Amino acid sequence: MILAWIRFGLAALCMLGGLFVIAVSIIGLFRFDFALNRIHASAMSDTLGLILILLGVMIAIGFHAVAWKLLLILILQWCTSPLCSHMLSRLEYCANENLAQYEDLTDAEYREEDTP
Repeated sequence: MILAWIRFGLAALCMLGGLFVIAVSIIGLFRFDFALNRIHASAMSDTLGLILILLGVMIAIGFHAVAWKLLLILILQWCTSPLCSHMLSRLEYCANENLAQYEDLTDAEYREEDTP
């Protein structure tokens, strides 16, 4: 009986932590003005928030076949979310001609030949 309460507490703690991370990133999405900052805030919620929520669900249901499917979803999301964020930030870097006025980039970091 006490083991069930410990498992419930760990699952609830992980899920609440994941919801907190996602809520903070949503606030960051609305507060940031620049697109690259918004991409960073959303990428953090995808990786850390989803990891905590799925970990909480896996603890709550126990280690059955569903937990292995959730682990596969977690690994797939963990691999694709940073890639998607990188591609979106690269698009913003190449498409925004006024990038230098928004960010403090030196000549070594921002070169005109990098933009297509």
